[in-house]
Amino acid sequence: MLPAKKNLYSNKYTLFLVIAFSISIATVSAAQEDVTCYHCHTQVVDQFRNNIHYQSDLTCTDCHGGKPQTNATVITYQVMSGDFIGKPTRENITNICSKCHPQEAKDYKTSIHWEQISKGHTDAATCTDCHGVHEIRAISDPNSSVNRQNSPATCAKCHSNKELMSAWYYGIKTDRFNTYKESFHWKALSHGYTVVATCADCHGNHNTKSPQDPNSSTYPANLPKTCGKPNCHHGAEFDANVAEGIVHDKESLHTDKLVFNMTDMSPGMKYYFLGPFDLAYWIAAFFKILTTGVIGIFAGMVILDFLSRVKIQRRW
Repeated sequence: MLPAKKNLYSNKYTLFLVIAFSISIATVSAAQEDVTCYHCHTQVVDQFRNNIHYQSDLTCTDCHGGKPQTNATVITYQVMSGDFIGKPTRENITNICSKCHPQEAKDYKTSIHWEQISKGHTDAATCTDCHGVHEIRAISDPNSSVNRQNSPATCAKCHSNKELMSAWYYGIKTDRFNTYKESFHWKALSHGYTVVATCADCHGNHNTKSPQDPNSSTYPANLPKTCGKPNCHHGAEFDANVAEGIVHDKESLHTDKLVFNMTDMSPGMKYYFLGPFDLAYWIAAFFKILTTGVIGIFAGMVILDFLSRVKIQRRW
């Protein structure tokens, strides 16, 4: 009985060795074959899994090139062959995006941003600066950088950068976001009212042009048409300030319409109209009237004093 028992232990030990050896071989084999994008670019791939392109079955090779040769469920190191380009240059990003978005790329190539890139100023905005790189989300996604709620801050990344905007080939004011924040548009947007103008509604998105360009939507002569679009201020009359392009600097926080009952209005719409409980507005109006009145009274006293002195001089 003893030899049989020894033989049983020997068989179990042999079986254990076979299993262990098989696992080690499989692990080594997988380690050799699993040279995927995830293997080296873990964080990037995790970001890409939140990408709308990933949801549409696009892969790394659609943007970076290469041969999508697969081994079982992984992409092998052989992907880095053929037309593999690695990280695209900023000049080439638009051409890559144009493979799937030809109209957007065509519009972009009429913009001031592309004009600057084509001149060699590669720090001008390209597709990835606005939409993101590996974590590109749908516009309707609240976490998207080009969602209506987020787009002003996205534009501000460049347009509030003093070093970038002060360069000799730009010369753009860096207070554009701050002065936009003074407008009704921002006040309503920040309180959840989405049907309100953001940067792209006035300046365009892919085809943004310089305000000095006669074809620009913000060219002074074109502003009434831009502001008067059907979904904006259709049929409204525009004063000289709008026609002169003084929007960011002089735009009022309110309309001139006084509404006393705001009970059923959304929080965003309450900022649109004047009302008896808009304390900040009425305090500002009071001090404007007070300042003007005090200056007027003192100016009148100075004039009266001057006239009395003239009258006295005539008596002598």
